[in-house]
Amino acid sequence: MPNAAQLHLILNHFPIIGTFMVIIVLGYAVYVNDERIKKLGMVLLVFIGLITIPAFLTGGKAERIVKGNEGIVEENIQPHEDYARTSMIAMEITAGVALLGLILFRKEKPAPVYFGVILLLIIIVVNLMMVYTGHLGGKISHSAIL
Repeated sequence: MPNAAQLHLILNHFPIIGTFMVIIVLGYAVYVNDERIKKLGMVLLVFIGLITIPAFLTGGKAERIVKGNEGIVEENIQPHEDYARTSMIAMEITAGVALLGLILFRKEKPAPVYFGVILLLIIIVVNLMMVYTGHLGGKISHSAIL
């Protein structure tokens, strides 16, 4: 069983890679205006929103495990944690919008193109936030990116 630091490192890749995958899915869905693919993108966003919560919550426990260890740059922990909180909130809001879209645009009622475009633009911003959060986290212990 992985400890909290290992679990955090495993989970934190999902929001970064997942949001990038949704950009591709939603981008294609908007381009071809395919309802099923738009809804797939929304479902994926809800899933990524859910997995982002434990990715964030394991961070505090990971901090307690690594603090004081050799090779850890402790002054980089707080900026990572602060930006991770902002990124998580942005992801949860985005997942909420996607869930609202799934509710509003059920089988009989297609999601308008503008809804897909808005979601796509939001998730691009959220993906950039997630990538920067990961960059800040990497600066805690990966000397190659300091």
